[in-house]
Amino acid sequence: MGAKGMATDRGHALTVIALSRAIEIAVNETGLTSSQFRALSLVRAGVTSSSVLARFLAVRPPTVTTVMNGLVEDGFVARTRSIDDRRRVDHELTAAGGRALDTANAAAEAAMTSLVDGLDADERSRAVDALDLWRDALDAKRSER
Repeated sequence: MGAKGMATDRGHALTVIALSRAIEIAVNETGLTSSQFRALSLVRAGVTSSSVLARFLAVRPPTVTTVMNGLVEDGFVARTRSIDDRRRVDHELTAAGGRALDTANAAAEAAMTSLVDGLDADERSRAVDALDLWRDALDAKRSER
């Protein structure tokens, strides 16, 4: 089966899992869990309500509440009342949260860079280009929903 059919005989899914795990380990070493990292990234991107965070994280709202409670306690996120709907609570990244996210992003990037150190320049470029294509595909799928 060609690239169009995404043959699994090359272990693409396992490769993605291994890459994800390497990034998770790097992020964890900064003091954030992968759930906190993802939540902070979404809040920085403008996703502020718990229900939307839950949808993006593909978890149930109580799970988001638990993650956000920890981020609030750590001073990484502040809760505010929504201007549009007083019943809704929004989340805002604090300066400390921004620094923690920047640190975790740098650690994740460093982990990815170390993984491709053994590749030549053309191979590194192709690996980055492939990630860009996957991001575009994920973004397109997300906008369909």
